Amino acid sequence: MRRAFVIPAVLLISVFAVKAQEASKVLETFRRNFAIASLDVKIQILQDASNNAAASEFGPLYQQAVDFALNNTSLIPTDPRFRQLASLAAEQLERADYQPAKYSLWKMFLTDNDTTLRVRIASSLGRIGAGDAEIIKGINQYLDAQNSIQAAGKAPDAQVVGAVVNALGKLGDPSSFPIVFTAMTLQYSERISAAAKEALLATKGNLKDMIVGVIKTGSVAEKKIAINMALTTDPLSEDQKAQTAEYALDVALHTSVPDNPGKIVLREIRFIATRALDERKWASATALLIEGIDMTIVEYDRGLADKSFLIEAIAALGATGTHEAAVRLTQYLVLLNSYTEKGKGYDEQIVLALLDNLGALADKVAFDDLMYTQYLNYTAAIKKSARAALEKLKW
Repeated sequence: MRRAFVIPAVLLISVFAVKAQEASKVLETFRRNFAIASLDVKIQILQDASNNAAASEFGPLYQQAVDFALNNTSLIPTDPRFRQLASLAAEQLERADYQPAKYSLWKMFLTDNDTTLRVRIASSLGRIGAGDAEIIKGINQYLDAQNSIQAAGKAPDAQVVGAVVNALGKLGDPSSFPIVFTAMTLQYSERISAAAKEALLATKGNLKDMIVGVIKTGSVAEKKIAINMALTTDPLSEDQKAQTAEYALDVALHTSVPDNPGKIVLREIRFIATRALDERKWASATALLIEGIDMTIVEYDRGLADKSFLIEAIAALGATGTHEAAVRLTQYLVLLNSYTEKGKGYDEQIVLALLDNLGALADKVAFDDLMYTQYLNYTAAIKKSARAALEKLKW
């Protein structure tokens, strides 16, 4: 039975060898004819080759065609047949996955700015350029330059930008992430933004770390988009989202910008991160949340922050379950009690939020001040909440 199995296998190998030899002969014939043919015939040869059963083996022929166009770059602007030839070759190189042609294609991309040709080449490089640091770096630099043009209010070739974004998505190299992210935010078009987001999610590597990288080095506007993306992206776990929110809060607290619009965006990032940390009861962010509530109290007093954000900052600290959080919220209660005692007035919702979270923390550090709250000129609802918080304290 073993011999009966081996004989067909040997025959199969022989068949493949014969087919490979035949394909090689056909390829050499195509290449020889291409070399001596007129431009119109060269195009016909490529078309015929693409319809051949062995077309996937004809990578050297397609590269030969690209190199021929490159050697005649001075004629390209006046003779569209060269672009037709290069475009046909680029399409077949992608189908054949013929990687040796990638540098010729990239040189062609840089040489001729025809939209159709560049779109075709970008698509091809998205496949045959995989893993090549030089090609990826070049495409990154090209997109980065287009981003700068777009940011300056000018109009890059949107079709080419879209093709390049798609190519970088296929290549999936982590080095492309911040550049593609910027492209997503620049509002070239809804289609490009959607393609850029898809490319970002397809990037190889640690998605959380790449988003954190944007929060660290991106513009203020990009930082906000990055934290929102992290919190709404399914591939990230809840812990990863909390870690990203913690980092975003740190950056927002410790980044200085001279302009008022930038300060507003940083404040919004703080609020987004604080809410996310509250939802995930993230104890390791206690120190940052304390910094955050300190800043939010000041902003609320100055009319720069809505009451709802202060209540969220209180809740985020309460959700940590830490002694440090209890200490800080107790200090705030002391302050509010002193204002009330002096007849300065108070906001019932804020005081109730404070008391509810001190009750949730159940830390005895709040005992004296919760007790004192009951003797001040607060509403019945606040005094009731203070008593409820006292009853939860741990001894």
